[in-house]
Amino acid sequence: MSFFSGRFLHRWVRSWAVLPALWAATLAVPAWADDAFARADCPELAKTIYDAHSAAPRGSCRRDPNSPWQPVCKAIDNDKPKEWTDNLRILDTTLRVSFWEDLRQAGEGTPYCKALLRDQQAYEKKLLACGDHGPCVLQVMGDRLRQIASIEKQYTGRPFGPQDLRAFLGADGKLRVSGGESLEQRALRGLAIHPLPRTFLPGGLNIIWGFEPHNAQTQTLVFSAMDGRVIALALVDDIYNRGAEQRRLPQEGRIRLFLRDPKALPTLLAPLQGWAAADALGMNVDCSGAQAEACRLWTRYPLPVTAYRLPCRGALERCSLALPPVTGAIPSPELFRQ
Repeated sequence: MSFFSGRFLHRWVRSWAVLPALWAATLAVPAWADDAFARADCPELAKTIYDAHSAAPRGSCRRDPNSPWQPVCKAIDNDKPKEWTDNLRILDTTLRVSFWEDLRQAGEGTPYCKALLRDQQAYEKKLLACGDHGPCVLQVMGDRLRQIASIEKQYTGRPFGPQDLRAFLGADGKLRVSGGESLEQRALRGLAIHPLPRTFLPGGLNIIWGFEPHNAQTQTLVFSAMDGRVIALALVDDIYNRGAEQRRLPQEGRIRLFLRDPKALPTLLAPLQGWAAADALGMNVDCSGAQAEACRLWTRYPLPVTAYRLPCRGALERCSLALPPVTGAIPSPELFRQ
């Protein structure tokens, strides 16, 4: 089916690691009250509407026999060929993951947030109007998924690709960083998974990251603008979670940050702190639960960051930059999921 191509399938595959309870859920999105749209606080809605640990919508059909979504649930779960039924379940899961992730990153009162909410009630009415007619449910869900993907692209910019990294590095990609590797080789080694996780921060900043397969301690982090232009690159070593009780980084932990405009450095440190806090906690964090204290610890932790300006001629140490204090709001570690 056409809507299971490309990024939609990627999101579904990624949801296995993040949302293990979604297959058991049967509801696309719970009915929204009018005041939810008036608030236009998308991150708060994501927390309110979804369970913090699984992102399964609250009050699903099986939990509430009086739910108006019973016909939709019946369309998904009634007696049909398994392959067809599974398509509906996959689409239901993919749609909820996509909508939830967009709500989390859209910000409060932003055009991005308002665009996500604008058509939600119309979508729900169309879905309910399908009753238990499976093909109708499939069509309405598919249309909404494509609509959400279009909204995300409009407000977060085009996807990041290796060509953007190479354009940023230029001749500096040949710089030797450690172990005989060039800067480009080390950066790409830490981006060797697919799809790459990404978080958009209101204001136009995308944070993309990855790691070396079978070695999560070798990571690369990229800051990019909405047009895909890379603003900064970070090589991250030995920061990723080493256990639930981790309260300090190992001595070899380090973050090497490379940028061309030193004036951008103060604006990058707070997002870097939020991402590193999530990384130290193992990503997919719930800061409102048992990890609340750990979130506070890591968002204040003095990170081992060394910044370098590009272009750099000669030894890297000659191109190091003094770090200003971290200013501005530090993004919640909850935003960074993989």
